[in-house]
Amino acid sequence: MIFAMRLLRLLVLMAAVTLVGCAQSPASSPTPVSSEPETRQVSMRLQWFAQYQFAGYIVAKEKGYYSEAGLDVTLNPGGPDLVPLPLVATGRDTFGSTGADTILTAREQDIDVVALATWFQASPVAFMVHSDSDIHTPQDFPGHTVGMFYGDNVETEYRALLAATKVDRAGITEIPGDYSLAPFLERRADVWPVYATDQPNIARREGAEVRLILARDYGVQLMGDVLFTTAEFARNNPNTVRAFVQATLRGWQEAIAHPEETVVLVARYNPDLDPAQLSFEARETITLMTYGPGATCPGYSVPSLWAAEASQLQALGLLAHSPDLESAIFNQPVREYYESQGVRCGE
Repeated sequence: MIFAMRLLRLLVLMAAVTLVGCAQSPASSPTPVSSEPETRQVSMRLQWFAQYQFAGYIVAKEKGYYSEAGLDVTLNPGGPDLVPLPLVATGRDTFGSTGADTILTAREQDIDVVALATWFQASPVAFMVHSDSDIHTPQDFPGHTVGMFYGDNVETEYRALLAATKVDRAGITEIPGDYSLAPFLERRADVWPVYATDQPNIARREGAEVRLILARDYGVQLMGDVLFTTAEFARNNPNTVRAFVQATLRGWQEAIAHPEETVVLVARYNPDLDPAQLSFEARETITLMTYGPGATCPGYSVPSLWAAEASQLQALGLLAHSPDLESAIFNQPVREYYESQGVRCGE
């Protein structure tokens, strides 16, 4: 009996020594999860040339926020032949900027992209008319000529506005849009779709007196610029995505809090821009960035607003099915960023 008890104690002691040895063995300890970006060199495709609309990215690059996050970021301009969605979907660019409607319609076509941040909580699209025209509401569009950019967020908003105000599109003469304002300034078009952040001021500087018709004043609540990447890249590079999103958020917070300083920085980054025009863009961009939920959490994607936009797209026949928003929106990097500042984002 005594021998048995001594044997039992010996076995217990040996087991304890073995456990301590295992706990102290470097080979047996868990490998710490690295927070370093999986991919250091990334590119961002803007929707247009560098301007205040993209100030968050420019500030993050010029002030070294991307570098501090371990990233080497190239900002690429967009344009008619440099559209972010196909360039990101095919891997030519890592990240891109597009409209929320584009994310939803692309996913229904099995283009697996995911929204990382919603910058413009309200759409920047507006419909510009001359102040001396007889067009005051969408109901006045019939019998007039409207410029139209087919197949993008401008046409989406146009269709939603006509539907909300029960205007028959058949009574409207449409001409293809032009990135110049000449057709409007020369009065070949009565209504011209614009980004409210910059083009109305350009028209005024050309001597035109203008008014804007906004779809949101008629119950059409669509969102604007969204940061996105492919779902595959987000899955395989979570640290890179987190670093890029959060460094860009730092850039946008700076651009919102210090617009005058940011105007100087953006003008230095793109010397072709006029500082006075940039000041106008700054005011209008910040209004869209801080609209609704953006007042507390710029960049946060509110699921209910995305669901409301999806419903409008379904009503227009642009979506056949309700999207899986849990897969379409990746809010974690934005949420974590604000939580680190003691700010809670939510519905």
